[in-house]
Amino acid sequence: MKRSIVTTMLALLWAGGALAGGSGSSATTADGLIRFDPPQSLGCVAVRVEVPAQQMLTGVRWWNGSASLALPKILVASGSGMEPPAYAEAVIVAEGVSGSDSAWSTAEFGTPIASISGTLFVILQYPPDFVPATGGPQLGVGWSEEEALYTHFVTGDGETWIKVASQCRVLVEPVLDEAIGGVTMLRGSDQTPARTDEVGLTLAPNPFNPETHVDLYLAAATTGTVRVFDLRGRLVAELHHGPLQAGHNPFVWNGVDSNGRPVASGVYSVLAETPDQRHVQKAFLVK
Repeated sequence: MKRSIVTTMLALLWAGGALAGGSGSSATTADGLIRFDPPQSLGCVAVRVEVPAQQMLTGVRWWNGSASLALPKILVASGSGMEPPAYAEAVIVAEGVSGSDSAWSTAEFGTPIASISGTLFVILQYPPDFVPATGGPQLGVGWSEEEALYTHFVTGDGETWIKVASQCRVLVEPVLDEAIGGVTMLRGSDQTPARTDEVGLTLAPNPFNPETHVDLYLAAATTGTVRVFDLRGRLVAELHHGPLQAGHNPFVWNGVDSNGRPVASGVYSVLAETPDQRHVQKAFLVK
């Protein structure tokens, strides 16, 4: 980097007065914008996100400085450590991203992202060697003087990351949703994150009568079970026990128990388990 990371951090938080504008998930507005002074070749802001097994990352919210300037890239990386991996290991999920003027903005990813490790890092990249124009539009991610909701980091070279103090809230937040088939799965142990076309469990139709299609999507071939339980946790039916293929594994539950007897209307849980994964969805039987 073009000076020590410590020196860069001292100039990082720029208090330009409260910036008026819209709101995102809360009424928080920015007290200033993050900038890199001196300019850095690969200035980035990252947020660490815990992604539960049954959820996926579908986008990111951030407080944006100016609508007339764009962030070159938004990237996502998987990892099991406390700090983001190197920039080179991240996957690009959006390019040329513009937001609103001095307001919360949202970027949706073209493909949802999940993580085998359970941890993802969302990275917002500044233009190389960006210098804000005097009196002109101010590109940047906002910050506020309050306790942080997530763990954030900055880098100037894509290699060395430093953690932002928890007393300073960087206004970058993940957008999470329930997991479905057709997401990208990132593996933190790989030098280059691996992708799969689909992973997860879906039911359709749901609610259903008389049957629902149970579709299990896996990253790799394995063995496992697909079973139905009632609300008390009692086994109702076993749809599969044995080998599972990579990709699409289709099953059907026709609303009967293991003895072929119709079950009552109600809420059931369809659970798919393999040695290293667990997927569950609620099934609503209506008669």
